[in-house]
Amino acid sequence: MQDSAGFWDRQAPGYVARPMKDVASYEKAMDRVRSYLAPEQEVLELGCGSGMTAMLLSSHVKHVTASDISGKMIELGREKAQADGIENVSFVHAPAGSLAFEGHTYDVVMAFNVIHLIKGSATALNQVHRVLKPGGLFISKTPCVGDSAFYWRWLINVMRVVGYAPYVTYFKQVELGRQIENSGFKIVETGNYPASPMGRFIVARKI
Repeated sequence: MQDSAGFWDRQAPGYVARPMKDVASYEKAMDRVRSYLAPEQEVLELGCGSGMTAMLLSSHVKHVTASDISGKMIELGREKAQADGIENVSFVHAPAGSLAFEGHTYDVVMAFNVIHLIKGSATALNQVHRVLKPGGLFISKTPCVGDSAFYWRWLINVMRVVGYAPYVTYFKQVELGRQIENSGFKIVETGNYPASPMGRFIVARKI
């Protein structure tokens, strides 16, 4: 994702207009996220896209900083928040791992469907650890394509060749969990939303 700003800028209008494919799995994951949120929390979301999730969860926390590598996605998010009168979400044009977040601390950092898109994900996870307050939570959901049927990897490879897919890391769930733990976290909850192709939901506490 770090070298994919142009890709996501081009995808932004269609991405926003496209209906969600698996609403039930999304809602299950959001229910689990809400159970960890509180009105006094400052939250950072990495890879927010058009900000749909940040705005959905904004009523449960004090403030959400929604960030994305795509300037077009950020632009669309700001327009939507303004139209809906949502005042406690701010949008930042910055990739995951950016120094833009250094010097700030957050109660919760969220990253949904983004870790597998980051080249050097371990570096980004280390930065998540740095910007979290002591005992803060990292809440993520990541497609673990490495645990899925081979044809998913074949399809993504073909799409990348023709410019219809960005960089993707084919994580396995064990590998993903280990990388998060190695960045200084203790995993406190996991789940799969959806089960296939696996969307690995992980809640991890900074230690």
